[in-house]
Amino acid sequence: MDVFPNTPDRKVHLFPAALDPSTPLGLYRYQPDPQTERYPLALISPASERTISSTLGELPRPDVMLLMHPDDAQARGLEDNDLVRIFNDLGEVHCPLRVAPSIRPGTISLPKGIWRRSTRNNATGTTLVPDTLTDLGAGACFNDARVQVASLANA
Repeated sequence: MDVFPNTPDRKVHLFPAALDPSTPLGLYRYQPDPQTERYPLALISPASERTISSTLGELPRPDVMLLMHPDDAQARGLEDNDLVRIFNDLGEVHCPLRVAPSIRPGTISLPKGIWRRSTRNNATGTTLVPDTLTDLGAGACFNDARVQVASLANA
């Protein structure tokens, strides 16, 4: 109740004028989605009930599965439990597919914190993440991984 931000006026500044010029497009400005025709799907890797990091990833677990919306699966001729490859120019990950309407179309999900042995080709989602940095603070752009998914049977 008596702690204040370390600013000259002791107020929180949600749009600090000093930071705006330090970003190429300006602070809090729209930036287009990095999706392309070749890699239209956004890969996310949320924490799961089994892992919030890779710390306990060595514990036995069921097959890691890629989660995909039914519309995206149908457009690629994929069905539940198909073996798929998630890929982009950086690499690929092989695992079974789980088709479910609980994920937004255009987005796919591979669990966070999995170990290399959790997939069929010993690769994880980080294989597909670009090494670009954010424009403000030079943080990792983990949510900018754009990919495609195809059946391993057709590879």
